[in-house]
Amino acid sequence: MPDKLAEMKSLFLEESAKNKNLPIGGGLWSVVLHPEDLPSTPYSEWTFIGNITKMPEFAAPKLGKFNNTVSMELNVPAKANGVLYSLGGFSGGLSCYIKDGTLCYEYNHFEISRTHIKAKEKLPAGKATIEVESKLKDQKPGSPMDITLKVNGKVYAQGNIPITAPWAFTANDCLDIGCDLGSPVALDYFDKAPFTFNGTINTTVISYPKK
Repeated sequence: MPDKLAEMKSLFLEESAKNKNLPIGGGLWSVVLHPEDLPSTPYSEWTFIGNITKMPEFAAPKLGKFNNTVSMELNVPAKANGVLYSLGGFSGGLSCYIKDGTLCYEYNHFEISRTHIKAKEKLPAGKATIEVESKLKDQKPGSPMDITLKVNGKVYAQGNIPITAPWAFTANDCLDIGCDLGSPVALDYFDKAPFTFNGTINTTVISYPKK
């Protein structure tokens, strides 16, 4: 019996090689064992003009798992509402948005937990620079992350994400700037999706810290 089993193993590997079926479970090699091998972009800084939609998550900045800063130049209307940017979808993602004039941020950890950060004062109308600083506690996958929301250099809100997505939020959703297409990330505007921002987004600069 051991000889027959060895023969069958050898035949299986031979046929797998012929049919290009190796390594077995190759998809899990990246996702679980070696997340550094996941599809990713080599860039460390992006500049977007105006609104953008449907940038695939694997090509987009990794806002939920790396240290980063999002800086946006906006024209804010008197009754501001809408998504400034979102990554992922209802099953998991993050979103920065304005609701009834108040700057908000939600980190949706696969619907297991949702961290909601909300400013205590409303945004002033007119030109504004919005900054969202995301900083991991350490570099381990799933590390907690501190979030700071700034408006014109002033801290409007701070919060902590207790656990972050170690690899990616989704395989088929995207980065949007100026709205949240696809399935909405945040519960706050679920029934208003895509919750398009009613002001003007001039530029968005996303950057990782220099090493």
